[in-house]
Amino acid sequence: MALLCAVKPVVVIPSSIFAGVSPYQVIIAGILGGCTGIVVYMYGMDFIIHNIQRLWKKRKKKNTQAETKKKAIFTPRNRMIVRMMLKYGLKGIVIITPLLTLPLGVFIAERINDKFIHNRKKVLFYLCSSMTIWTFILTGISILIKLF
Repeated sequence: MALLCAVKPVVVIPSSIFAGVSPYQVIIAGILGGCTGIVVYMYGMDFIIHNIQRLWKKRKKKNTQAETKKKAIFTPRNRMIVRMMLKYGLKGIVIITPLLTLPLGVFIAERINDKFIHNRKKVLFYLCSSMTIWTFILTGISILIKLF
């Protein structure tokens, strides 16, 4: 169950409660699995992205053609991303991360960290705190629904 909480806690936690798992076990597995998943995704994605960028730079060096610097293109999608970042910021992304999938939320939070914040410990603390709070909320809601 903890491994599944590292991917999609919003589905695993209620399913575990309805399957008859003890709420204490669900809370412990949810918090440990979620926070472990966050750490693995954060550092694993950083490793993968760093190596891809390094390979991309090597590949570009092989192409010795003179390239002109391209002007930034502001597409509707880029505008929407910037608008969301300015409106919600890191805390907004952190709040909805357990409701999305953890890999997607951690990836978005890490990109915001790289561009704007530059404090990985702060992002990691926020993500684990959010996971802990959402574990308690989802467990409580699931227990209430199961009672009725």
